[in-house]
Amino acid sequence: MRQTPLLILAYNRPDKVRNLIERLRPLSPHQIMVAVDGPKPGNEVDAKNVAAVQAAIGEIDWTDNIAVRFRPSNLGLRAAVVDAVSWAICKHGQAVVMEEDVLPGPDFLPYAEHMLDHYRTEERIAHISGYNVVPPTVLSNTNESSRLTIYPESIAWATWDRAWKFYDDDLTWAMNCDTSELASVTGSTASALRWKLNFADAKAGRISTWAYRWIASMWSQRSLTLSPNVNLVTYAGRDEGTHTTMMSPWDELPLFEGKRGAILDPTAHLDEAADDWVNRTVFGGTASGVTKGAAISAALAARKAWRQLRSGRRL
Repeated sequence: MRQTPLLILAYNRPDKVRNLIERLRPLSPHQIMVAVDGPKPGNEVDAKNVAAVQAAIGEIDWTDNIAVRFRPSNLGLRAAVVDAVSWAICKHGQAVVMEEDVLPGPDFLPYAEHMLDHYRTEERIAHISGYNVVPPTVLSNTNESSRLTIYPESIAWATWDRAWKFYDDDLTWAMNCDTSELASVTGSTASALRWKLNFADAKAGRISTWAYRWIASMWSQRSLTLSPNVNLVTYAGRDEGTHTTMMSPWDELPLFEGKRGAILDPTAHLDEAADDWVNRTVFGGTASGVTKGAAISAALAARKAWRQLRSGRRL
């Protein structure tokens, strides 16, 4: 098994970073890469917090194998994540990625590294998740510790260069495929329409998201995600995350506390019941969800136009 770097993505939340480091300490990952986005121009508070994050990285004291990428100015969430993941993948061919507001359980890194090794040459698998939100009562294959899904989670995950090379920031396939082609991936016309709205919002810059672009890139290749059927990390960013202004309609599952060997069996099958739950509960891929998505898109467009108008007035 090759040694895989842990890439930490950070920005301006030093307390989150310190909490993550303390959670990582007993796990002692040997090879660490840290990418910290720079401060926004003219924002002194932001600059102070970013500097505090950079200083906190010095608290990683269990290994000297650390590479850092401290950006002098702000790239923004979308560009910063893509830049950092590409940096890690280019150097090592694969990476485990963790955002600053994640608290890993003891089994996430071993799970990710084991599955990276097992599925390295399986072209159909593009992404390994560590965060699972699907309740056990929804799962079809309860005797399997993992499942295949079309939906990647983006807070704690892993991938290879063979998959990441298909990342398309321009959303070429997403913007050009018709609804029926998209529905053949998502499973229904309603979910396809909702994702058309999501992709349009991303393309127009109404939301800054790399994750929707990664999903579209995977779907363009008909790629799948390997997900544990248990939860291996805790999300600690719901209080102040960039895109978490509303309470989620699902409850976070507790961390897995069983024997590690029980989750390292690589056997996995596509779970359509689980995907249907994610489609409806997480992404709103229903008729009512399409209506809601259209309203959100309109609101985002109005907000963007207002900001542009205000910016023009200040010039």
